[in-house]
Amino acid sequence: MIEIDNNKNITVSRFDTFSIRFKLKNYLLTADDKFVFAIKATTNSTEVMYEASFYNAGNNYVDVVVPKGALDNLEPGAYIYDTAIINSSTDKIVTCFFTKAFTIKGVAHNV
Repeated sequence: MIEIDNNKNITVSRFDTFSIRFKLKNYLLTADDKFVFAIKATTNSTEVMYEASFYNAGNNYVDVVVPKGALDNLEPGAYIYDTAIINSSTDKIVTCFFTKAFTIKGVAHNV
């Protein structure tokens, strides 16, 4: 199960796989653009708990896909996430929005 509220806070069930489409306003991705999705313990922590990069040149959206096992090392609880676009030719980094809540709920199953 996945829930996303109006403030872009995300809640997922532990061990689930999921995909989230992020639509970009007034931005068309280029071949040099990497969209980064990252999860940390807190806003002030420096340790990235999970990070994945996605590419979708020529489009104004990115599908962030979290496959089976990707978050298995994260215990149920509260984390934060953010997204950024990093351009490899210009070294420009654009934070898409400030950190949002990412919550993992415990479940009774573990398949």
